[in-house]
Amino acid sequence: MSVTWIVASSLLSSFCTLLVVGVWANFYFQPRLRDSLQRELDEQVEKAAQVLSDRVEDGVRRGLAEGMRNLPSKELLEGASRNLARSSAEMVGERLGNIFGRKDKP
Repeated sequence: MSVTWIVASSLLSSFCTLLVVGVWANFYFQPRLRDSLQRELDEQVEKAAQVLSDRVEDGVRRGLAEGMRNLPSKELLEGASRNLARSSAEMVGERLGNIFGRKDKP
């Protein structure tokens, strides 16, 4: 009978230990890990947005310079620069929407 009590008390002790570790992980470790991962994700998204912005800006500058060389009139130049800026803004908006997981409204 004493061996039964020893086994029962060790099983109960193990269960209590697992319960305490589970509660600690759920209320202490998991929120800190989630916050840390969210901060890291936000930093990476900011870096990606900056890189994307720089690339679009360079592309717009090159396109505008090329357009100025190839377009004969001022009106065409203004229209082309507006279209280029609009399409660039749409491109950036789509990319950032994809990064943040947002969908465009119809």
